[in-house]
Amino acid sequence: MLSSLALVLECRVSKWPLSYLGLPLGGNPKTIGFWDPVVERISRRLDGWKKAYLSLGGRITLIQSCLSHIPSYFLSLFKIPVSIASKIEKMQRDFLWSGAGEGKIDHLIRWEVVSRPREMGGLGFGKTSMRNSALLGKWLWRFPRERSGLWHKVIASIYGTHPNGWDANMVVRWSHRCPWKAIAQVFQEFSPFVRLVVGNGERIRFWEDLWWGNQTLCSQFADLYRVISVKNLTVSNVFDNSLPLFWNFNFRRNLTDSEIDLLQRLMSSLHSVLLSPSSSDSRAWSLSSSGLFSVKSFFYALSKDSNPLMFLPAKFLWSSKVPSKVKALAWLVAHGKVNTNDKLQLRRPYKALCPQWCILCKGNGESIDHLFLRCPVTIGLWHRLFNLVGVIWVPPRSIEDMLVISFKGLGNLLRGKTLWQIACLTLIWMVWQERNNRIFEDKGRTEEMVWDLIRFYSSLWASCTEAFRGVPLSILQLNWIGVCVSRV
Repeated sequence: MLSSLALVLECRVSKWPLSYLGLPLGGNPKTIGFWDPVVERISRRLDGWKKAYLSLGGRITLIQSCLSHIPSYFLSLFKIPVSIASKIEKMQRDFLWSGAGEGKIDHLIRWEVVSRPREMGGLGFGKTSMRNSALLGKWLWRFPRERSGLWHKVIASIYGTHPNGWDANMVVRWSHRCPWKAIAQVFQEFSPFVRLVVGNGERIRFWEDLWWGNQTLCSQFADLYRVISVKNLTVSNVFDNSLPLFWNFNFRRNLTDSEIDLLQRLMSSLHSVLLSPSSSDSRAWSLSSSGLFSVKSFFYALSKDSNPLMFLPAKFLWSSKVPSKVKALAWLVAHGKVNTNDKLQLRRPYKALCPQWCILCKGNGESIDHLFLRCPVTIGLWHRLFNLVGVIWVPPRSIEDMLVISFKGLGNLLRGKTLWQIACLTLIWMVWQERNNRIFEDKGRTEEMVWDLIRFYSSLWASCTEAFRGVPLSILQLNWIGVCVSRV
């Protein structure tokens, strides 16, 4: 009969699971095989042969493109198993730190740090599980806003509605082959960022919902809440605009002196609340100025909760208009994780040069702060840069401090800030290039030649930015200060 029906309808016979709109329909997302298409596509995108043709900045860009497109479609609906998330992150981790050479790979920075947002010292990859939770949170936001939608009606009929009247029931004891059980598990992380906005007060529970302050009123005034006879009251049930002195709390006994003081505090704090009979109650997302949910803001909040420390050089590094390979090097330098001789002596003693020798100055020990800040050759380049802009400069304690201190060498205008960032990062990049050329190719340039290259690349990259549109490269290269102070 099945074959006959397929012949009549002119379609083919298939079986579960099948692919529908690019997603497996009827499959079990808890199984490993369910996620094979995602893993295979990422594996093809991050093929090992590509590492030989990409800089660190290029590998970072490719990983970010994989994160943005390949797994997001699946992650926006299904809960990813821990083993699959770990496998995807391992592929990304190995590709990030792989180079053109063979042998054991040094992972210079822990993946826990790499996956953090850029403002916190990472590359913004994020943990796959956090990205998954942020994408699933969108369904929790959409549920009360699309009450007329078929999908809303299906979920509400299967799982029921939460006592707050906004969300679906979060206590899900069965799945019905539906991903909502996994979505419901995100509610605990999602709910702290949702604020209820009072309109007519008919849908907001006075005591149990978060609509005033940073805590629910039942938490702020727990002693009063204990003696309320009817607890599930809405805001409109408790007070009315037409009778501002009438408060319908319905206490089940007379209040003590301390409870009366609490009641006075509560009434005083709510004296400015006004209902709007013409508008209905609504929900707002506290993490955005518009009040609308965004996956990015939720993902950032989850990442921030796991690591609240800020990375001070982040703004200087990632807002600069230099190529990605230069930003990537500066990021490693700021973390103190570049493979200088002292680091190699710890990781690969048999590969390291003498840790007490710097190939640029032929003396001292090659550490990150020495190579990029205190080496006589490097500090000569820094002095040239500061002398060019007429700034008296005292070397800071470390290269990280150098990237944090706000020098206004080229003024406060957009052009000056843009070119100063580019020049500083270009100097770091050229010092690293010169160091590697002398070690691996036995080729060296004079300090004058390196400085000329710094000025050339800085001018070239700056001329490609919006701030210097219309400024010829030849003019910019000859007169940094004149071009930066000019508003034309």
